[in-house]
Amino acid sequence: ISTQALHTLSDRGIPVAFLTAAGRTAAMLDPLDSASAETRRAQVRRFDAPAACLELSRALIAAKIVNQRTLLMRNTDDLPPTVVSELATQAERAQNAAAIESLRGHEGQAASLYFDNFARMIKSDIASEFDANGRQRRPAPDPINSALSFAYSMLTHECTAALRVARLEPSIGAFHVSRPGRPALALDLMEPFRPLIADSIVISAFNRGELKPGHFLRTAAGCAFTDHGRKAFFAVYGRRMADEVTHPVFGYRLSYRRMIILHARMIAAWLLGEVPTLAFLTTR
Repeated sequence: ISTQALHTLSDRGIPVAFLTAAGRTAAMLDPLDSASAETRRAQVRRFDAPAACLELSRALIAAKIVNQRTLLMRNTDDLPPTVVSELATQAERAQNAAAIESLRGHEGQAASLYFDNFARMIKSDIASEFDANGRQRRPAPDPINSALSFAYSMLTHECTAALRVARLEPSIGAFHVSRPGRPALALDLMEPFRPLIADSIVISAFNRGELKPGHFLRTAAGCAFTDHGRKAFFAVYGRRMADEVTHPVFGYRLSYRRMIILHARMIAAWLLGEVPTLAFLTTR
């Protein structure tokens, strides 16, 4: 990327992420914006209160579990009814959790149940390897785990950029613990979008043959995309981010990329006291 392009992006307030081959952030070019001070002060002040952290976290995690349940129901023919009912129960419990610790328990139980059944949504032989391994992050032992981790990394960058647009500080979160180098609020924001964007991309790409075993390289360090595989992934990713969806509460029809920005701005407005409640995107 040229210096001139970086200047143009900076002038337009567009952050630029520099990624490793595995999709992790190596550095971020973040344009200066003095107008963000008021919003960030409100963010720090509100997140110092456990009740505010819990309110935001409950809305995010409940929406994620609802979307996980919907994705499984849409993409499987043999899903046990007990899985459907248990995910609905965990979503309800998440929405009514009395503390962050119990909310993490409900999120963990839902995630375990979801990934135990994830391979049912992949209509190819490659699913059996993921079914045997389960969800594993670093190192990723198989192509599906590798693609999921890469997709989550890309979604983290999208959410980080959206928070910058909304004049929020990505490192100060509610559900995810803040620590150096961790975009905690971006990880919070991406929760409802994991099934809608990252998981959906991986499922459809393998099912349509857009991602294949030959797009991955296996080494002692794990399984990762080849250069050709990354290009294939980016093509699918770009199409998904351009897909439009209607928010069930607001009635807006926006691309997924702009929908993420809308949600970042909604969080900012809530932190500033401009809106009383939070409504994150869910599908049916």
